[in-house]
Amino acid sequence: MVTQLTNKLNKRRQVREKAVQILFQLVDAPDYLTEEVATEFALEAGNDPEAGFDEVEDQYLFELIKGVQENRDEIDQTIEKYLSDWTIDRLNRIDLVVLRVALYELMYVSRETVPAKVAVNEAIDLSKLFSDEKSRRFVSGVLSEYLKQIETE
Repeated sequence: MVTQLTNKLNKRRQVREKAVQILFQLVDAPDYLTEEVATEFALEAGNDPEAGFDEVEDQYLFELIKGVQENRDEIDQTIEKYLSDWTIDRLNRIDLVVLRVALYELMYVSRETVPAKVAVNEAIDLSKLFSDEKSRRFVSGVLSEYLKQIETE
């Protein structure tokens, strides 16, 4: 028996989580994996579609995906400024995606919409969810250094 989904994606925390999952799929994606396919797969919760979402009420999901994709080069240049003795291609992919989402929010979304503290805390929570303590500290460190720099400008 197939269950009809009635879950609606409407909480910003869930939106960020799904955005990270979608963008992670697209990091080194083959040509056939489009944003649409990656989005559908993430919303269906992969192999557990009954736990997925059938409707996206918060269009911020699409803003995050599109915004990160369109501004990836500038976001990556910003990330590289805070890497000591590392290059961006050596980063754990999930850490890179979490940083891209957080920095997109910090660089391109108004503070009224997403306060800096919220963007950083959400990124830390995402790194805890998808990775480990070492990654959480790394993501926190990069974002803290970024915030220190923009506060002095």
